[in-house]
Amino acid sequence: MIDIKNALGDLPGSVTLRYYTSDVESWYSAAERRLLERIAEASPQIRLDVHADRWDARREADVGIARTPAIAVTAGERDTGIRYYGLPDGYELEIFLGVLRAASGHPPPLSAQSKARLRALLRPVHLQVIVSPT
Repeated sequence: MIDIKNALGDLPGSVTLRYYTSDVESWYSAAERRLLERIAEASPQIRLDVHADRWDARREADVGIARTPAIAVTAGERDTGIRYYGLPDGYELEIFLGVLRAASGHPPPLSAQSKARLRALLRPVHLQVIVSPT
């Protein structure tokens, strides 16, 4: 089991998780919200904003989400562009905590070659990672 408090104990900057979910609670949304609350409680640098409302196409377009539940990650006031759909639990929790560490200002654990290739990108890249439980 991952020690969330230990993984997020030394965040250099603030991170806000903006959680967009339905106004009708389900077992899934309750589990997701509990996990996000545990993550936010693990560090004073993490804030959780819950938006449990009916779908509002204009608001969602302004925020840049395509469906709910969704988690938008911001670093301070800067929108990182990171959107997470689904429950970041199980195998995905460690990766999600790594995303929060990177958003807070920790350098990502990338090789010098990977960093050079990323700096060489000439325009924004839309990257989607789709995970299916087995």
